[in-house]
Amino acid sequence: MARNSRTRTASESAQRWLLWVATAMITCIAFEALAVTTAMPTVTEDLNGEHLFALANGITLAAQLITTALCGPWTDAKGVRTPLFSGLIIFSLGLLICTAAPTIEILVLGRLIQGLGGGLCVVPLYVLVGRLVPAERQPTFFAAFSAAWVVPSLIGPSVSGFLTQHVHWRWVFAIVPILLIILLPLLGKVLAMLPHMEFTGRLSKLKVVALPAFGAGLAAIALQVMSGIEAEDFTPLTFVGIAVAAVVAVLFVRPLLPKGTIRVVRGLPATVVMRGLLNGTFLAVEIYLPLMLQRVHGWEPLNAGLTLTVGSITWALGSFLQARVKDPGNRKKLATAGSTILFVGVACTIPVAWVSVPPFMLIIAWAVAGLGIGIAYPAMATHALTLTPIETQGQTSSALQVSDTLGASLSIAFAGIVFALIAGQGTAAFVAVLSAMSALALSSVFVSFRVEPKVTETDLPLGTASR
Repeated sequence: MARNSRTRTASESAQRWLLWVATAMITCIAFEALAVTTAMPTVTEDLNGEHLFALANGITLAAQLITTALCGPWTDAKGVRTPLFSGLIIFSLGLLICTAAPTIEILVLGRLIQGLGGGLCVVPLYVLVGRLVPAERQPTFFAAFSAAWVVPSLIGPSVSGFLTQHVHWRWVFAIVPILLIILLPLLGKVLAMLPHMEFTGRLSKLKVVALPAFGAGLAAIALQVMSGIEAEDFTPLTFVGIAVAAVVAVLFVRPLLPKGTIRVVRGLPATVVMRGLLNGTFLAVEIYLPLMLQRVHGWEPLNAGLTLTVGSITWALGSFLQARVKDPGNRKKLATAGSTILFVGVACTIPVAWVSVPPFMLIIAWAVAGLGIGIAYPAMATHALTLTPIETQGQTSSALQVSDTLGASLSIAFAGIVFALIAGQGTAAFVAVLSAMSALALSSVFVSFRVEPKVTETDLPLGTASR
């Protein structure tokens, strides 16, 4: 849908500052994600909480689902400043709790609080881009947001691995709050440079989304908790609980997503589903790669983190390539091309679960997967905003983030459950997890054919008959 002609855009200078500061914020968040993923096998072992490995990784995303859903109507009604600053402060508080955590349970609590803050950080940035950046420049911004993972991917796993091996893993959690304290004054300066934006949404919508947000988030958290059950403790009742929690999560999340999302209706609904599948597949696989390299191939944390580095670099490369595609006809092919490449990369990680397969094959496979998601993921953000009127871009941005977090949370939970069921059997557990996630990646390929809206006769040029 075309941008409202009365919408003001930011000055060139303000756009540059917005791009730099927003990218710096995402860089900090990316550093934390990559660094913690590298350190988590050591963290859970040190705190005697290896059975909560999936929970400690995934509960952040499950909590993020709640505040992400609330952030959309909050931003549409009151603007970006309050939710954005609140999110950064709560996010940092959670990391500080993790830094001082004496037990795995306190660490999980810190990760929960971190997720609540993280859910408020990204939606306001999407709204700023959607409202104040011309449509032709938006792909550049979303490419930069994805490219913000490059520097963290180069130094995050290495710094995390070094600190974990030679200092202490607690410093991995302490770095980002320090960086965000430095960044907050710059963020305030940028917001002061931006033109006035009129937000006409109503806070009453918060009441509408509150119950679905908490219901879906708590159901996702319940799944995360069940991923920490020991294999011998699984009973038929456990499987019933897993099924019920999954159904509840889907039922509660329906009002938070565009109408028809659960049925994967063409256009915006399918685009939102696509984002969840892409993000869920990639993150669920990623958290198990350092663990597999350490447990199966005997790598140290510093070396195991190299896999994350390579995948993030090719993600940024894919984002850059998709931003260069300007022709509308070619952009329609990005979803299928990217999801197919992602599927190939994920599937090629499976053989590395055997100790006889050279572990460098995993680095190649993950580089391919990173390229695929880099092509498809930011392209879907641009596509979704293009299909959305300016007045509800906060709602669409929120829906994209809800899909991202729900997809990742459910995928990590199910991967953790699969891993828990086969825990102690080494290669078989990793093969089962990677095979399940390969199937999820394949499903995103099928969904990619539905992201374009159905063409109606009114959309066709004059004199053209519809079939």
